[in-house]
Order: sequence, then C-alpha cells, then structure tokens
Amino acid sequence: MAKGVAVFGILTLALHGGLGMAQTGWTLAWGDEFDGPTGAVPDAAKWRFEVGPGEKVGGNQEAETYCSPADDPGPAPCKAGQPNAYLDGKGHLVLVAVRSDQTVTLAGKDEPVYTSARMISVPAFRYGRIEASLRLPEAGKGVWPAFWALGQETGGVHWPAVGEIDVMEQWNPVAGAPDKIDPLVVRASTHGPKEPGSNVGYVDQVGEFRFPGPPSGGLHQFAAEWDPGQVRFYIDGKLCSTQSVGTLNGKEVWEQDRQPFNLLLNLAMGGGFFGYPDASTSPTPTMVVDYVRVYQRDEAALPRSWGSDDVGGPALAGSARIDKGVWTVAGSGFGIAGRFDQFQYAYRGLSGDGEVTAHVIDQTSKVAQAKAGVMLRDGHGAAAKFAMAFVSPDGSVHFRFRNAEGDVPSEVPYKGAATWMKVGRSGNVFTGYVSVDGKSWTAVGNTKIAMPRDLTAGLIATARDNKAPNIARFDYVDVTKSDAAYDGLAAELPGAVQAEEFDGGGMGYSYSAEFGEAGPTVERMPDVSGTETSAGGEYLTGLKAGRYINYAVRVAAEGDYRFVVRERSKGAGGSLHLNLDQKPTSKPFALPDTHGAWLMAEGPIVHLPAGEHTIALVTDTGGGNGDLADIDLFAVRAR
Repeated sequence: MAKGVAVFGILTLALHGGLGMAQTGWTLAWGDEFDGPTGAVPDAAKWRFEVGPGEKVGGNQEAETYCSPADDPGPAPCKAGQPNAYLDGKGHLVLVAVRSDQTVTLAGKDEPVYTSARMISVPAFRYGRIEASLRLPEAGKGVWPAFWALGQETGGVHWPAVGEIDVMEQWNPVAGAPDKIDPLVVRASTHGPKEPGSNVGYVDQVGEFRFPGPPSGGLHQFAAEWDPGQVRFYIDGKLCSTQSVGTLNGKEVWEQDRQPFNLLLNLAMGGGFFGYPDASTSPTPTMVVDYVRVYQRDEAALPRSWGSDDVGGPALAGSARIDKGVWTVAGSGFGIAGRFDQFQYAYRGLSGDGEVTAHVIDQTSKVAQAKAGVMLRDGHGAAAKFAMAFVSPDGSVHFRFRNAEGDVPSEVPYKGAATWMKVGRSGNVFTGYVSVDGKSWTAVGNTKIAMPRDLTAGLIATARDNKAPNIARFDYVDVTKSDAAYDGLAAELPGAVQAEEFDGGGMGYSYSAEFGEAGPTVERMPDVSGTETSAGGEYLTGLKAGRYINYAVRVAAEGDYRFVVRERSKGAGGSLHLNLDQKPTSKPFALPDTHGAWLMAEGPIVHLPAGEHTIALVTDTGGGNGDLADIDLFAVRAR
C-alpha cells in the first residue's frame, strides 16, 4: 500500500471468473472460506487485527482508526457493538468503514475519521499462489481497499527492505488528481529499496487494470503467483502484470525473496498522496470477501512440464495428480457450456500441429451435464477459444468448440458410446475423435479456429455443480511432443525466466540430446529465508560444456537489454553465451565465483527484436569442478 509513481500500463478486462496459468500442480496450503453464523468474528487462529490510528498503524497519512471486533474494540471512535469486520452468515467476510463525528489533523487540515479494520494472517507464507474473491466498495473519495502481503520487520530490517506485494488496491481519487474518481481502475504492485541498504525512497513497480464496469458490482478474483524472482498478477483469470528482478532498473533491489510474508486485508480511508473522504463519500463503504486461499506448488503431483489450473474460479478448488499411470482430475463449477468456463485443467504446452489423447476410466459425478475429456485451448482465460472431446456421466459423447473468445460454444454430438477421446490440430482445423478401444477412431466433427502456434493440451473435469466436484480418472494420456514452452506460454521480456522452465519438448526439441530424455538436472534448493542471498525454488545443476537449453520468450519492444543471471559457484563458474533463434547473440561471458552464495551476475548487453523468439543458454566452458555454475534464473532488463 505504498505510494506509486511508475505504472506498467492499463489493461481492460472483459472476463469474469478464472485462474491464470500455473506451471506445476498446486495444493491448497491454507485458506478461509468465512463460514460461520451471522455476526461472528473472523477466526482468531487465522487472523489478528491491528488497532489504532491509521497514520501510525499503516502510515501514508491515513485518516481512519483501525478497530478490533473483539470485546475491546480499541481507541475512540471505535465502539463495542459496532464491528468493522464480521461474517454475514452466507460464507462471506464483511469489512465496513463507518464515518464517525471525529476529525484528525493531517498536513495542516482537518480530515474526517472513519472506523475500519486491518486484518493480518496469523501464518506467514513464502511463494505460491495468493488468491481472494472480493467485491470492492463503491468508489468514493478517500476509499482505499487492499488485499496484499508484507514481509516481517524483524532483526532490525524495516520497510521497504522487508518487501511488499500488493495483489489488489484501489485508489480514490486518482493520485495527483484530487477531483477525479475512476471507479474502474485497480492496481497491483511490488515494492523494495531503490538501492541496497537504502531507506530513502522505494521501488514501485505497478500494473494498473481497468474493468469494463465497476468492480463493486460483483465478486472478482484477484491473485498473485509468487515465484523466486518474479510475481505474476491475475484478475478474473487474466494475466495482468508480471513484475520481477528483470523489470528492475539501476540499483533497485528485489526483496520478495527474503522471507515469508503475512497476508493483509484492510479498508483504509484516505492517504496523503491521493486525498481524503468528503461529504460525497458513503458513510459506510463496504468490501465483501468470499474467500482467501494460499496454494503451494505440488512438485510431485504431475510430471515436469505439466501444470494444473482451476479455469473460471469454481467455488471448490480442484486438483490434478498422476499415480502409477492413472491421472486423477477433480473439478467443480458450472462449465463448459456458456461464455465463461469453470473446470479443472491438467495441461502441457503444444506448438503447431499435434493432438491430445486419453481414455476416461470413470467419473464420480451423477449430474448428466458433468464432463471428463481432452482439450486444446488458447490460454487459460475463462472465455478462451478451445476444442474438446468429452463424455458425460449419462454416457453422452460430444465434440465441443469455441471459435471466438467469449462466444457460446458449439458442439457436435456423437450418436454412439465411447470412453477414448482425442482432439487433433492441423493448421487451423481442429477435429474431435472417439474410440471404444483406443485403436479404431471415429471423427465426430471438425471446425476452423484461428489459434496461435502455441497452445495448451490436456485433461478436463467439471461437475456442473459448485457443491461437489467431479473426480475423473484417465489413463493412456498422450500429448504430441513439441518444442512448446514449459507451460505453453512464452516468457515475457523484459522480465525473469526460471532456469528450470526450459521448453519442454524433450530430446532434440528443446535441449541438447546429451542430456537424455529427462533433460537438464533440476534440483530444489533449501528454502533459507531471512537473508539477502536466499533464492528458493529450483535450479539447474551439473551443466557440462557444449550444451544448449531453449526458452520461448516474447520481447515487448526491440532494443538493447542487459542480461543477468542468478548463479552459485565455489570457484570459477565457467562461461556461457546466448543464442537468439539458433544464432549467437552474445560473446561468451564468465560466471564469477560466488563463494557458494546465490548472487546476481551481470552479463552482456544483447540486442533483441520484438516478438516471439527462442533464447538458448549455451554452455562454453565448465568451471573449477568441470561444471558450469548452478543457475536459478536469468533476467533480461531494459538498460
């Protein structure tokens, strides 16, 4: 909730519901669905409340007083019997700011005081997917709702060095324009020091997003996928902003890898850099929270280069897992039928022509319109284009497709029975097939869909019921090998690329054949928090000279960029160079001795054209032990 100056851009959203892409399986680590009787206080085992004047609790010259819903609500104007945070008895948390008859003097002016609430999660989290479903207050002067995460001020380390991730905040009025209210724009941001050890100023990476209608009109899903070196922000399933070590400039410091963060929900009223409530502001601005969830990556759930995703944001979290050749996909939600889908999707990348095939063993749902099948899909938005073949619990089999984003899908029913499903692509022609034995296939139908080269291919399960999941089991799952990116989507540059997320096609497709079918060796580093050199996540190790590893990227604009790599070595780290679309784009450069710590090493300046390309890390010489330094990630930064 820090003051913002640098804005990445404004994206207009037209989708409702949906999660963004995930790169591995997820497991629900913590959450609050806010179930309980009307008027109950939030679970004290999950949340604690900060109490006191906003300018002291939250800074930013805030004008509200934060209160507790406990028996001792806090200083005046907090009142017992007038809670600012309570359950509504329908599975929601309500945060309400209430206008009082007090004022507070800030910057020489008397500003109105509201009572409000600021909640902090009891547990802290490091990495994963942070997600909440919120209905924002109606926009009005001084109304400042936020869902965010903050590092802990321990050991003499204070903000901004603790780091900050703002998943969602809405400023009213617009900063620098005290008379302008924009009810459609929300913000997501990351903060840290402007240079090492500095408490003067801070990094302010910001994405601004514009809704097609006021977000106070209904629930919307706000999420941040937090990985070492990078945070991706999603609204209603649409990737809205990527902020990382690669989007920093100069001496700015990325502090989101330091330690676990606590989650915060609060409704501030006024700030020194954008203005305060006035007579036009509602006396009771209200934010409704449907749920808060934290997911952690389940590295053992799915094979490398596969991921799983709750497309469309169903009420029940789904899952996907493989065990001894059997894939289990559990999905809730009302989909796939209308303009916006809800289902669980287990997927991998597919480039160009190819197909996905699977045998549906069984499914638990008894709802006739539930589904289990295979899909080729253009992205993870709830309204994305797709082609799929599926079987329902009543035995009906269909080939279904959406030809344009946001359209109601069309379908071709199959008149027989089948449990083997296949969807193939040849250019822009997508065909659905079925079989009773996996040997003899019947084409059900085909359609033309204008799709990009890179898609995702995988398994779906949906229940047509938000109260119970459909648990579908599959075997004989197969996706045509390709040189697709790890998760089917090119990495955005400037930005960071996780070293272990190389293009996943396999030997001869995405990396040197000398690695073997499994590819480069990937290991997980200990999660050592609280230090500047802690990185977390996975890394590549045992890299010999004369190897290459490909990464699909999308360069925002042509220009000269600085290449940096987070590496670890004891002794000389060897050398590598970069290829762009199979041609050298840099000279070899040495990776320095880091004495066993994870550090960012500055590499060469490279010229990159705009658009989609393949960048390869090419190892030239080994280090002191014969291997290249371990590599956690690399970043391409604007100069």
